Amino acid sequence: MASASDISSAMVAVLNSSEPDLDTSVGSVTRKIIDAVAASIASATLDSQMLAYQYDVNAMTGAALDSFVQLFGMSRYPALRSTGVVTFSRGTATDVVTIPVGSQVGSADGTVVVQTLTAAILNPAALSVSVPVQSVTAGPGGNAAAGTMTQILTPVSEITSAVNVNALSGGTNQETDTQLQARFSATVFKNMAGTSQMFLGIATNDPDCTAANVIDGATRFREQLQIASGQAVSTVSDAQSVYAYGEVVGQDIDNGNVAAPGVQYTWDYEANPPSVVVIDSSYFPAGQLIDVSFLYMDEFSRNNPASGIYSRVDVWCAGSRPTAASATVKYTTATTFSSSGGSNWYAGDFTRPDGTPPTAGNVYLALPWGPILTLPPTMVLDGVTYGLASAQYPMGTVSGGVTYAYQIIHRTGAYGWSPYSDFGIEWLASAHPPAGTAVTVSEDYTYNDVPYAIQQNLESWRMAGFDVQAHQGIVVSLQFSLAIVYDPSVTQSVTQAAINASLQTYLSQLGFNSRIYPSSVIQAVEGTPGVLASRFLTGADYPTWSGTDPDNFNVGIQEIYDGVVVASYVDSEGNPVDVSFGAAQLPNFGGTVLVTKANNTIGSFA
Repeated sequence: MASASDISSAMVAVLNSSEPDLDTSVGSVTRKIIDAVAASIASATLDSQMLAYQYDVNAMTGAALDSFVQLFGMSRYPALRSTGVVTFSRGTATDVVTIPVGSQVGSADGTVVVQTLTAAILNPAALSVSVPVQSVTAGPGGNAAAGTMTQILTPVSEITSAVNVNALSGGTNQETDTQLQARFSATVFKNMAGTSQMFLGIATNDPDCTAANVIDGATRFREQLQIASGQAVSTVSDAQSVYAYGEVVGQDIDNGNVAAPGVQYTWDYEANPPSVVVIDSSYFPAGQLIDVSFLYMDEFSRNNPASGIYSRVDVWCAGSRPTAASATVKYTTATTFSSSGGSNWYAGDFTRPDGTPPTAGNVYLALPWGPILTLPPTMVLDGVTYGLASAQYPMGTVSGGVTYAYQIIHRTGAYGWSPYSDFGIEWLASAHPPAGTAVTVSEDYTYNDVPYAIQQNLESWRMAGFDVQAHQGIVVSLQFSLAIVYDPSVTQSVTQAAINASLQTYLSQLGFNSRIYPSSVIQAVEGTPGVLASRFLTGADYPTWSGTDPDNFNVGIQEIYDGVVVASYVDSEGNPVDVSFGAAQLPNFGGTVLVTKANNTIGSFA
């Protein structure tokens, strides 16, 4: 870069050639002007070059490069661990053997060590099982040739050998400066703020967010339906409204076999769920399977077509990070729950942890931190000990000197479960402290920090004019009641633990917007070593069965809270039905009720 002296000398040389009679000697008026201009040019050049360097990704390295790309939501790819499969074997098969998650196997020279990523079960007839593994250290050093992982580092009963039949691969070094610079230049401005995939990436980047679902103004839903009685009704169960346009219907829409709207069918979008109404019965005969793809607005979206609102984005996040909080609020009856659907405090828009709404007339006390996970089990106010209500001690119960008078409460639905939602305490109207009493909530007051942390990150990336909000996913804990015929050669307790593990694995694969089919549950159970046959417990298993009160019986699939059944997904005979979860809901394993049967009693209650 030229200095002020260099620039001044260059200007003098030009003037001496073009204007030889002009005095440019040091001290002359002309030279003073030249020197001043040269100094200004040199300073501007320096500023320009420094500014160019500041935003030139190719001029940065190391930590400076990392800090710069993070401004655009990017980060350096870390070193990756190698992955592969190791086969565990035993000489004789005498019992069910479980290989725990994290079991380690190494190479003969000790340079590579891998650990199992999932648990594996060998049933009594199996001599070997293959288990996915991952290197314990990242980088290419974890890659290993086939047949080299033979040293069992975590002893497992009956397992005598282990080997990787195929090579372990995928281990790579951390992304280099050059690679990061190239990726930044190629992608950073290609897909910036405001996309669903970007919001999804921000949410799942939180280490405690195990899954996420992004809901915007339109959700495209695809399914296969069958024509019955001149129509095919959608199975979508969480539509706030259905769009009149954008549907694609046909026998094979992927390959262009698409029907003509208004000619071969009518799209009844005003019905909820919507339906395909047949016009051309030769194209849509009874029993015909068809593909249907359409747009709808989800009930867990804050958008509102009637008000012309389509710019809201809701990010529902699974996962919890309990964080301690404290607050002091004054007890007041200013806000009470209402039985009127038009009220902002309509009881039907709120929920307790067990899924029931608050009682109209009870008091609402707002708390600052939420969604709330826990509250103190008791609070002493004005000399009275108040308790947190539960299934054992419902609201209004007095026991052991404790008046159970308060409960955790959240606004539910599209406007609930976010850091900005309404949440706090429902207080019994007939048993409360005097107005103005300071209610200090500190010990055992925790909230879920995951939505709050994700919300802060979303704010940095939302497009102008869009309202983005993070919510806590609604977890539904399920209990499965089953009759089981056990393999007598396998210890029953081992089989029961394996059944629970199989159901946990099955549910973990579903996530948001999923559907549970009873047949899939039976398939998961009967695929468990030690199970010969199974079926759901139904009303036929109980002499006193009442179809109007199924929650009092262990039947089919049921939702539980705090060990108590709060909802039953069964028909009037106690037979299990499909369970659908909305875009903000996901299933969780809550337990099993397992009744032992034999071949002669599996079909009836004995």
